[in-house]
Amino acid sequence: MINLIGIRKRYMDLKISSKIVVIYLMLMIFSVIASSFIYEKIYDDITSKKVSELSVQTLYTIKSNINSMIQSIGNNSRIIISNKDIQSILKNSNNRNGSNIQITMNSYLSSIIDSMNNVSAIYIYDNFGNKYYIDKQSRNSFKFDRIEDANWYKTIIDKKGYYILRLNAGEKADSNIKENYVSLIRVINDMESQKPIGTLVININESYFVNCYKDIVSKNGTNILLMDENNESIVNPKDVSDFNQISELVTKKLVKSTDEKEHNSIIEKVKGQDYIFSLLKIEDFNWTIVSKIPFKELSKESNTLYFMTFIFTIINGILMLIGAISISRLITNPIKKLLRSMKGIENGEFKKVNIEVGNDEIGKLKDGYNIMVCEIEKLINRIVDEQKVKRKAELSVLQAQVKPHFLYNTLDAMGYLALSGKCNEVYEALEALGGYYRTSLSKGREVITVGEEIDIVKNYFLLQKLRYGDIFTDTYEVDEKVLHLRILKLVLQPIAENALYHGIKPKGEKGNIKFTVGLIGNLMKISIEDDGVGMTEEELDKVMSDKIDHNNLSFGLRGTIERLRIFYGISEVYEIESRKRYGTKVTITIPIEDGGKNE
Repeated sequence: MINLIGIRKRYMDLKISSKIVVIYLMLMIFSVIASSFIYEKIYDDITSKKVSELSVQTLYTIKSNINSMIQSIGNNSRIIISNKDIQSILKNSNNRNGSNIQITMNSYLSSIIDSMNNVSAIYIYDNFGNKYYIDKQSRNSFKFDRIEDANWYKTIIDKKGYYILRLNAGEKADSNIKENYVSLIRVINDMESQKPIGTLVININESYFVNCYKDIVSKNGTNILLMDENNESIVNPKDVSDFNQISELVTKKLVKSTDEKEHNSIIEKVKGQDYIFSLLKIEDFNWTIVSKIPFKELSKESNTLYFMTFIFTIINGILMLIGAISISRLITNPIKKLLRSMKGIENGEFKKVNIEVGNDEIGKLKDGYNIMVCEIEKLINRIVDEQKVKRKAELSVLQAQVKPHFLYNTLDAMGYLALSGKCNEVYEALEALGGYYRTSLSKGREVITVGEEIDIVKNYFLLQKLRYGDIFTDTYEVDEKVLHLRILKLVLQPIAENALYHGIKPKGEKGNIKFTVGLIGNLMKISIEDDGVGMTEEELDKVMSDKIDHNNLSFGLRGTIERLRIFYGISEVYEIESRKRYGTKVTITIPIEDGGKNE
């Protein structure tokens, strides 16, 4: 146990490059041992994949041949329905001599069917109950009293001229008929009016479908099952006794596992021998092709040397992947531990990291981080102290802005009142002035209650009314819940002064200044609104721009906003709304949980 601990300690102290070499050597030794065990598994997997691909390629060849045959017959059907003589006969067959029409139609259909080697019968029905046909089998492949009664008639009408395919014309196969057929059916439209004037049915015997893949089936012992949209067999396999026993089970498995894919393959054991069953969809007709091929026949095409080369390539790739993963974990796991220890920074907690690492690069990174944390803590403490000094200095500057001429003009107005014998007014003025300075100074306190802050504004307005007379009216809507909440001192008086001097006074007539204070959740909203001269958009942008320092009109507002931002630690603390000749509204939003709670 002691030796293992010592080895681990020496390993952890190695450089990362040395650790990588050790891991890679161990992987090389392991790969030599493991390759012999995984060879057979990989070989079987690759062979199965190759055989499946060859099987699917066979089905794609069959699909292409079937599509070509159907497309060729479809093109010939367009020639038939566009023939002028047939168009004329179908439009007027109710008014013609029946025997002459039959002769004409039979002659034309005979010439057509002779040129179509893969067609066994052609039937044309008009809208008057007449039928014209030619059948190489010398029999009627199917019979309808009324073509409109066929279960597919409405479908071809909806197709508006495009053909459909139906096994045995959509009817149950006659037990006397040994060979199935597929019917290509389409409506015949009037070339001028595009209205239906008849129906065309072209029959294709299953033997013609067999011709599409008989050369392919002869190779590798392949057997093919071709099914329509209802999973009914179009071409029955030759080896019925063998294939029918397993086709239903295998088809269900293939269809279930294929889902939305176009093709799929599975390997099943039949009578002790492995067969590969492949399925391919013919989307145009919703048909399905299923093939059964002996696995050993296709696997003979595999090249041993090719697979050996491929196997060793895969092995090397796996080893490289394992090596990359191991190296990555070797580097990232300690870093992840380091990051988890650093998570406290997100919450403002600067703590040293204490994780077990060696004397490698990660260990040096940990030591560097711990040194950085100590320096950051010192820097933060220094910045906090500087901000406290800054706040006190800003408060002193703001208090110094109480202009001496304001005090002089107020005393001068009080002297005038005294000479006029208005003792009560003089007394009120003295009380207001004393209350203003008493609350403003507030024994050096930086934070006062909202009620005290509003009293400062009221005393200030009372003194201004003494000086300028009754040029404005001040009103207050204050939620009683906020009166005892605490707020930074002297934040409302500078904004009130702006409202008076830059809003009401330039207006030249009596105005109104309204204060509104209320709570919205954990936020306190304070609004100071006047109906003075207001500002244009350009003036408002100038006041709220980054160059507010150089704007004399917003000097008091700037100092107030900066003090609020520093004190409450938020940037978005105010909003200004203004319209020229309609007035200005300043709204301050501050949290009550930081510095705003009752004592």
